Amino acid sequence: MRNARLASVGRARCRAPRSPWRTPRALLAAAVLATVAPAQDAAAALDRLLRDSRLSGARIGVVVVDLDRGQVLCSNDADAAFMPASNMKLISSAVALVTLGPDHQFRTVLRARGRYADGTLHGDLELVGSGDPTLGGRHEDSATAPFERFATVARKRGIERVTGRVIGDDDCQPDEILGDGWTWDDESAGYAAQLSGLCFAENSVRVLVRSAAAGQPPRIRLTPATSYLDVSCSADVREDKRTGPLKVERLHGRNEIHVSGAMPASTSLAKHVSVDNPTWYAAHVLRETLSAAGIEVEGPAADRDQLGRSATSSGREVALAELRSPPLADILVTLNKSSQNLYAEQLIRAASRHIGGGSDMDSAEKHAKTTLRGLGVNTKGLVIADGSGLTRLNLVRPRQLADLLAAMWRHQHRDVFVASLPISGVDGTLRGRLGGKTTRGKVRAKTGYIRHVVALSGYISTGNSSGQPLVFSVMINNFVCSTRAAKSAVDTFVKSLVPSRGD
Repeated sequence: MRNARLASVGRARCRAPRSPWRTPRALLAAAVLATVAPAQDAAAALDRLLRDSRLSGARIGVVVVDLDRGQVLCSNDADAAFMPASNMKLISSAVALVTLGPDHQFRTVLRARGRYADGTLHGDLELVGSGDPTLGGRHEDSATAPFERFATVARKRGIERVTGRVIGDDDCQPDEILGDGWTWDDESAGYAAQLSGLCFAENSVRVLVRSAAAGQPPRIRLTPATSYLDVSCSADVREDKRTGPLKVERLHGRNEIHVSGAMPASTSLAKHVSVDNPTWYAAHVLRETLSAAGIEVEGPAADRDQLGRSATSSGREVALAELRSPPLADILVTLNKSSQNLYAEQLIRAASRHIGGGSDMDSAEKHAKTTLRGLGVNTKGLVIADGSGLTRLNLVRPRQLADLLAAMWRHQHRDVFVASLPISGVDGTLRGRLGGKTTRGKVRAKTGYIRHVVALSGYISTGNSSGQPLVFSVMINNFVCSTRAAKSAVDTFVKSLVPSRGD
């Protein structure tokens, strides 16, 4: 259920790393000797990574920092530019958290515009977004749950009939639709959902394809169930268990899902597919939900951009109800542990809008760089083309991510930031990685991959008395081995950095 109250968030401020320059002279020699072994171990691990035959010809950027001693243990091309993939979400998360604060909530408003009399609204219902990426998403019991609450409020206000339309308003941010440089072959994928000032159901639909007996057409179900998308199917069901592949995609520039290929009998496949025009989608499903609740809506659903301001109803404007998102602290957990691209795109834009800047990506990049510099990160050479890392146009230096991680460890919202990261062998995108006896639960890091790019950056528990971790960033570009092999090479390197002590 969507949280009705603000979550309680810890805001402990961590002490800055102890500087060797302040160490008493009598202990200085021992402190220097203590750094030799970790540095030698890290250097040896890096050497093995650089010589890994699977990564032949690849560009490898690495930096590992001991926060307790303020010492770089090893590095390679730490100041060279790399495509970060989803490690870009570290930047988006930090910028949003520092700018908005952990308790920030997005608001979505249902308002009536027109004249009300005898149970009838002579005018339009307007659904006004504020860029909330969670509306109708995984934080809800069902996608339509927030709209059902709107319908309940409308009925309590005496509205039984609407003579006008249900209009979606996404004007809080411009219609950029897709991130700069996103590839055409990702267009229908749920992970490349379109952007909007009014989001709904993570701007996608779940398509479930079930097969029965061979020769019979598969059954297809959409969640949420809606007529917004058409469905066509040319797929075959066969007895051969090795048959396939089954392809589920939204046709280019259209809201038609086509299922093709072949699938074995008595099997199922589920896939999230993006929708075209999320604003219209939200308005359409709200209209369907109102109708199901017994509220007659005579006009169609529409996107305000399709109508223009002059085409909207005149008359009194009344806010009927407001929905609030979960607090940002909870949103960041979904963003980073699930590597949710839409959340990252919406948050980095919301941060810029919050301080009075634009909601476009150019403005978001400027604000992000200003925020990073305020955290002590050198932004020279940094290119932020999107907030999620799906584009290949981003350029980030490993040292920039390491400096950001170090800054967030010292920040008042450290606990919120660190808690949002996947835990090795436990949850999120690290559930199936680094789960061995010596590594499980010892690494909190953001994963990342797009074609020929793998990245992993975060914190490694050292078990030392100060509680200070190692900070690391590894980015590999242009490898020609499998993605699994590249991830394995990175994991082997990170595993070698985890101390065997401190369980």
